[in-house]
Amino acid sequence: MNCKLCATVLEEGARNCPNCGHEVGAKVGPEKGKGVKSTKTIPPTPVRLDLDLGEEDVEREPEPEVDVEFDLEEEVERVIEAPKGSVVSTPIFTLDAAGLRKMLARQPELLERGLNIVTDEKGRLVGSGYATDVGTIDLLARDAKGGLVVVTVAESGQGEEVVAEMLQRIGWVRKNLGKGKQKVRGIVVLEQVPKNLSYAAAAVADTIAFKTYWVALTFGDVEV
Repeated sequence: MNCKLCATVLEEGARNCPNCGHEVGAKVGPEKGKGVKSTKTIPPTPVRLDLDLGEEDVEREPEPEVDVEFDLEEEVERVIEAPKGSVVSTPIFTLDAAGLRKMLARQPELLERGLNIVTDEKGRLVGSGYATDVGTIDLLARDAKGGLVVVTVAESGQGEEVVAEMLQRIGWVRKNLGKGKQKVRGIVVLEQVPKNLSYAAAAVADTIAFKTYWVALTFGDVEV
């Protein structure tokens, strides 16, 4: 005889199947009106989602617009129209004629590269306050090419009259100190150029040069 549930061969007189434990003679299948209870859990069928995350499908927050246009003329006008107090300017100080003469006597190259005060046969500096028959020359110097240079530091308020004085001094030096075709020229140093000087200065431009000056105070940091 075989087990009705698993078909295992049963020994004679066996009450239960040695393989599945089914009771010999018991009915197989659900009773009428009753369902079968199953303890087997069926896992849910996985669902595959294919998502296309291309640039066109992804929603992004809009980026803020940045204005990169730059108007140069507008920026220049803004700087020019800025309050005067917003720009720290270098303070300007005045230096009187006497102080400038002393400075140039010690450092004539400040006025022109290669300029040196005239010395005598013993090497003494005699070109500062050089006396002549037509007035005192503030500085009598030689340039890098050996030519004689008459330097006058104009007093405040002097105008075209300084040109006549310079021509007299240049003429005296050329006649008394010049040797052969040695060039003699002049330099006039002024703090401010007077309005009535332009025409006279233009007439002697080949002989006399005119220079202005200013003194500025600057500050530097000290490394500690």
